[in-house]
Amino acid sequence: MPLLHMGNAGNKRKYRVLTIIFIAAVIIALVGITVYSGVFPPASVVESYSMEHSAQWQYGIIDEGTVVLVKKVNNINDIVTYVQGRSSNISTYGEYGNVILYHNSALNVVTIHRAIFYLEWNGTSPEIAGYHNQSYIHFYKDNIVLDGIGYAHRNLIVNVSGYAGDSGFITVGDHNLACLSYNSGYYNRTYNAYYASDQNIWGIKPVSLNQIVGKAYGYVPWFGLVKLNILRLEGEWPRQYYTHVPEYSYAGLFLSIAAILTIILFPYGKVYNKVKRKTRNS
Repeated sequence: MPLLHMGNAGNKRKYRVLTIIFIAAVIIALVGITVYSGVFPPASVVESYSMEHSAQWQYGIIDEGTVVLVKKVNNINDIVTYVQGRSSNISTYGEYGNVILYHNSALNVVTIHRAIFYLEWNGTSPEIAGYHNQSYIHFYKDNIVLDGIGYAHRNLIVNVSGYAGDSGFITVGDHNLACLSYNSGYYNRTYNAYYASDQNIWGIKPVSLNQIVGKAYGYVPWFGLVKLNILRLEGEWPRQYYTHVPEYSYAGLFLSIAAILTIILFPYGKVYNKVKRKTRNS
């Protein structure tokens, strides 16, 4: 009996050591992510469906409830726009270019949308950083049209008449461009294109560097739904958002939580001892 007691005590010590190591590893990982990100908090929960690509959850896409990791932006060259990404084949979250988080003055929230191009000015003439006569980009006085943009391959039109001299990023939600109605006021029949940019929808200026919180560089699916449903209970997550959560998202969340709990609570020591006894007796 004393030997058995010592064995149990030894197992308990091993479990305590493993628990301490696990907690330390988690803390080190969180500190490392924060230092690398350069912002705090180093992650953000996506609350709306403006970046979704489907009514069903898709791997690698920013859906409602996605937790995106955020990295600080020190200058505009840290951001690859859609135009630049299309030329260099750089994509994130299912489309060319980077996704940025910025302070939206019209809504007084942080918006997470794709940087389509960086608008510059040569006197009164608009220019696009990274433009080198790409066939899908067209300049029509105050309108810039980009053909075949996004997962729906729609034409995007950006009216820049009110932004003379204001340089910054033109931003668009992936879902917004794909799903604007043909019969809406956002459709331009002349150019068969949609005014889907944040600048034309909300009347905000191109996004400047000092408005940018950071750029998204990674993600964890589903787990942000925990926070969002708490906000829902408090009446702070509108119905228009929570009814658009992609199919299978909650299934992914619950299965992930179950898997984590199984890993944590699994009786490794008992299973190990049982296997060891069987090996000795065989």
